[in-house]
Order: sequence, then structure tokens, then C-alpha cells
Amino acid sequence: MVYSEIEKEIIFLKAVQELIDEMVNYEVLYLIGEDPHSEIRFKSSIHQRFFNIILVDFLSRSDKKVMGENLSYLETVRKICANPHFNIDGSVDALAAASQEFTEWLEQDAEVEVWLPSTEIETTLSIKRIEFLKICGNISKHNFSRLSGVVSELIKVFGRNSTKISFEEALLILCEFYERFHDDILNYHVSTIVEFLNNIRWGIHKYLKPEFSQSIIHEDGDPPKYRYTYPVGVEGKFAKNTYWELMNKIRSSPYVKEFKVTRYLKLRY
Repeated sequence: MVYSEIEKEIIFLKAVQELIDEMVNYEVLYLIGEDPHSEIRFKSSIHQRFFNIILVDFLSRSDKKVMGENLSYLETVRKICANPHFNIDGSVDALAAASQEFTEWLEQDAEVEVWLPSTEIETTLSIKRIEFLKICGNISKHNFSRLSGVVSELIKVFGRNSTKISFEEALLILCEFYERFHDDILNYHVSTIVEFLNNIRWGIHKYLKPEFSQSIIHEDGDPPKYRYTYPVGVEGKFAKNTYWELMNKIRSSPYVKEFKVTRYLKLRY
């Protein structure tokens, strides 16, 4: 598909909004405590697995045939913030800050002690947060029989940490790696990750709220009707439909209120 730049922005923002809404809602998780010591907990291990699967999609690249570009959704949000089409009186600032902060957090190296009994490997791994989140998300999504890419990634991670492992050894440690990084580390980080995602979701809401206010036109009728004025450059049927759906989402606030995670869940890994 070929889209104008403003159409690309609309389509990507809608995609990001949907992905975050699938992860950050009260069907999947609980928000407990009071700011600045709030905390997120999953409703079950299945919900945690679902969250990790959608998160790896969010951190992965889009399909160019559908979206017009082959970029990660987070990367695209930052690109939008650098050249926004709907910025009114700095409405994009919160979204720009949230996407930048999450990117920086994901790219940081974590030092994690691991014990992998199947291979008797005991070491400290230096691994980027985005790396283990994507590895665990793919393990959550696929049976071991479809994880050759993950196995190769593990070999690279351990090699970078001066621990040489074979393809077979990487297969052996899949479950043990997953238990350490998905069951333990993701549980520790989920509050922080959800805070970042929720800030991006609220950032989209704040960014587009002025556009919504000037675009919506109320009409008489029983029940009352409304429509939106499409921005210049939005011509395609899919882009117009996506704009309509995006504006409809702005009519109500995001599912989860803005919150601050306790600092005690931001000290490790």
C-alpha cells in the first residue's frame, strides 16, 4: 500500500493504540497501591504470557505491505513525534517524552545471574532488556519446534558473554531461560513496562485531543449524529476509516488511569 505521510501517521497511531489497549486493561492486570507506590500484577500466568506475546509484536517491525513502512511501532512513534501532523500547542510533548523514555529503558543492559542446570552453566548475563523480552515473547508464542531463530539468538547472547554454547545446548536451556527471564524478571519489570505503555497511550490521547475537538461536527437528529472533517492529505478509504476509528477512541479516556510505579520496582535488572 502507498500512503501519504499523514495517512501513515494515522494508521500507525491506530495500530499502536490497539496494541497497547490489548495489553493494558483490567481484563489482563490489576493496578494496586497508591501513587507514587503503585504496582501492576497479572491476573494469572496465562495473562502474563498473553501480555508478553503482544509486547513482542509491539517491539517488532510492522508489515510494509499493510502499513507502508517496515519499522517497529515504538520507532514509528518517535518518528511521528519528530514530525507530527496534529501538534497543537505542544500536544505531542507527552507522547514524545514517553516514547523516548521507554526506548532508552529497553536499550539498557541488565546484569542477570543465571543457573541453567541442564547444561550446568552458572554465569551472569549482560543482556539488553529488549532482547530478553523479545526472546521470551517468542517462546510464549511458539512451540520449541519453531524456535530456531530464538535458539540462534541465545547462542549469540551467550557468546557475547564469553560462554560458548552449541545449538543443542541452546535448545536444552530454552525452558530454563524462559523460567528465569519470563517468570522472574518480567514479573519484576511488568509494573515499569505497563507504566511506560500507559504513558504512551495517554500521550496519544493528549496529542490527538485538540484534533478531535476541531474535527468533530455535531448534527441534529434523534439520536444526535456526528461526523469528522478529514485532514488534508487523507484520501484513501482505509486511511479515512482508520481516522474515524482513531477519533472515536479519543472520545473516551484510556482504560487505565495515569499512575506512578514504586521506585522499589526500578532498582534491579
